[in-house]
Amino acid sequence: MAPSRLGEAAEAAIAAADSVFVSPISVYEVTRKARLGGWPEIIPRLDELVAETETLTAPFTRNTAARAAQLDWRHRDPFDRFIAATAIELPCPLVSKDTEFDSLSGESGWPGRVW
Repeated sequence: MAPSRLGEAAEAAIAAADSVFVSPISVYEVTRKARLGGWPEIIPRLDELVAETETLTAPFTRNTAARAAQLDWRHRDPFDRFIAATAIELPCPLVSKDTEFDSLSGESGWPGRVW
């Protein structure tokens, strides 16, 4: 949504990828943040951004939900757990600025985080 804010490694990973997915949970988080006033500059583009991600939406399955609940991870944020589980289930590296995901490095199937 803001390519200029990506780290160099994230830009390179996206450019080299055959496919790029957006977690439906991320769409929820961005939309909610905008609605609550946390990202006012995105509001005029919100409908367009949601529509753009339609073809890129990662599947959210029962396996993803179960994986999120079963992660051996002290981080309790359910949204981050769903995002991490999505990366494991696909499997594909997670593009995120949030270093909290790095603590999953010992988790079976964790594809890693790039930024």
